[in-house]
Amino acid sequence: MHPPFRHRTQAGELLARSLSHLAGREDVTVLALPHGGVPVAFEVALALGAPLDLAVVQPILQTLDSSHGDVTLGLLGSPPAVQLNDATLNALNLSDEALGQALTLARQRLRQRVRAMRPGALASSLEGRTVVVVDDGTAAGVALRRAAGLLRRAGARTLVAAIPVGAQEGLRLLASDFDEVVCCLQPEPFVSVPGCYASYPEVTDAEVRELLERARVRSAPRATAPRV
Repeated sequence: MHPPFRHRTQAGELLARSLSHLAGREDVTVLALPHGGVPVAFEVALALGAPLDLAVVQPILQTLDSSHGDVTLGLLGSPPAVQLNDATLNALNLSDEALGQALTLARQRLRQRVRAMRPGALASSLEGRTVVVVDDGTAAGVALRRAAGLLRRAGARTLVAAIPVGAQEGLRLLASDFDEVVCCLQPEPFVSVPGCYASYPEVTDAEVRELLERARVRSAPRATAPRV
């Protein structure tokens, strides 16, 4: 049996057709989950005539000891947002100093990741916008759900999860975090996201930068010649 998609570009083109009701709207922003979601989201943003950016999630970690490893205290996001896990913080009874150190380290790591993929550019404001969050597929919906909470805090008015392929249970879970869930294919049984693509190469930071730049150039307003 052949995989349903040849590559992420084809998947993005198909996904864009399912999002045609959002085309041409000035309040729409497309955000990609790096790295695999970016080639898919590029095609979606192009078809919708919407700006393209990244939704980056960075865990806030605290190391307890060598036997327990790291504990996640919350999440940081780009566009800027923070979501703390109050239950974990209360259970650990961390000092303000320890929490501050964990936040500082998480912010440093987030900045490094974002600069590697989107150097010199600032994330656009999401205040009051309809945000289409794109990945190349989902099994349990974990990455998309983490992004959703942060994007709400960043000001998004409406959240749309958009994926070419997903497991039915994962899509059901997404419905509690997103206002709309758009998915082209829901194979049963669902094996894996890579198994749904004939070609599923790793997407590099350099490729992400290139696609974001291409999207920026395409969406930039064109100067009109002065009348003589």
